[in-house]
Amino acid sequence: MIRGKFETGIAIAIALIAAMPGAASACELFHGLRVKMETGSYRATLNDVVLKYSGVQLSSNNGSVSQSSYEYGLTEWLVPGQNIVKIDYDGSAAEFTIFARCKGSYEDDQIVDTVRFTAPSSQQLSFEHLGPLEDTYLKADIAGDEGLLDAVKRLQDAARAEDVETILRMHDPMIKEFGRRMGGTEGITFYLRSILTSHPAVVEETLTVTPVMGGRVYQIFGPDGQPPISVSGKTEDGSFSWPGGVYWARFGDEWAVVAN
Repeated sequence: MIRGKFETGIAIAIALIAAMPGAASACELFHGLRVKMETGSYRATLNDVVLKYSGVQLSSNNGSVSQSSYEYGLTEWLVPGQNIVKIDYDGSAAEFTIFARCKGSYEDDQIVDTVRFTAPSSQQLSFEHLGPLEDTYLKADIAGDEGLLDAVKRLQDAARAEDVETILRMHDPMIKEFGRRMGGTEGITFYLRSILTSHPAVVEETLTVTPVMGGRVYQIFGPDGQPPISVSGKTEDGSFSWPGGVYWARFGDEWAVVAN
């Protein structure tokens, strides 16, 4: 059944590109997840990485109704070829759809895969990513988790000691990835250095390590979703909260953080 969905996704993606005005290169295709939920809540993962956890509140004391239909793009944690979205749903009426669209467009959606729920259960959707991927995590090694917890401890020790330079160095792949997407690392480096030097870090002692992305990345959280380290506080522009040390990957003999 999944294979049928997979082949259909490829055909639709190719048809969508071919149907666009001008050459196929004029369309940079991306995929997204559309949610229609009448009741309940859900947890979504893309290639095992947690994407979204949301509940729908149909009514409240003041009569407000929260948004029960929305969509978001699937632009991170992609792999070449087949990508799997898993939905763990708790409720009685919901529909989840993978769509394909040219970037910058809000029309001409092509439906790639759809699942519907009438009771709590888990289902999968799939889609084919055809374009190039430059994400840093795809350059990481798949070589088991030896040494990972030692690296996490070094990060936490650096947080306790307010060793900002070590924290930044261990987040170097994440910072470089931000720079690739945003056109430079100066802003994010300045921001992290400023909050880490002016606010104490909180260290989570109880951690669970989960391999994701086929074992290329490891996801680390505390019992209630806490990151290994976190910094929060207030600035002139308002309050902030920054998680650290959540997604790790191995590059040769060194572990480093690729995302938070």
